[in-house]
Amino acid sequence: MMDLSLMIQIFVLLNPLSSFPFLIQAFEKKMDVRLIAIKSTLTAFVLAIIMALVGPSLFSIFGITLNSFRVAGGIILIVLAYNMVKPKPPEEKKKIETIDSLTTIIATPMLTGPGTISFITVKTLELGRTAVLSGILGSFILVGIVFFIFSLMVSKVSPKLVNIMSRILGLFLMAVAVEMMAKGIQGIVVQML
Repeated sequence: MMDLSLMIQIFVLLNPLSSFPFLIQAFEKKMDVRLIAIKSTLTAFVLAIIMALVGPSLFSIFGITLNSFRVAGGIILIVLAYNMVKPKPPEEKKKIETIDSLTTIIATPMLTGPGTISFITVKTLELGRTAVLSGILGSFILVGIVFFIFSLMVSKVSPKLVNIMSRILGLFLMAVAVEMMAKGIQGIVVQML
């Protein structure tokens, strides 16, 4: 059975809204937005699945404890959430010339970046592979739906609305990060006693 809470947490981490400015730029350059969205989603999905399968075994290779990784992952998530919440200055448009380069940028680090990877790894150790894999599947289905709807409405999307929604998701992500860090710190303190 799919854990709805986990699926939503992963979806918030993936934050497909943060990719919209790149897709708008692709639309302005007459690129196939739907193809970019599909390729990006599939690439990020495969990377997330690989991390759920392989990530936990890296703990023993590097001699890392789950609680230490919780704290480190929480710090990464806090930085990511802070960047989502803070006001963004007008930026120069990055030069994106090919569908493949844009797909790579959206797939990682935009969708499956360090924050998502650390969260998936921790949750795999806490909840088991089956729960996390189903959460990943559900959240990427949602990302696919969001990207599909966006590709149909790309010419009508308001960048201001996207920015506001991304900030709201960032606030929830910050709360997830604090919970993750608190659990890690508590575990480290208990180990020391």
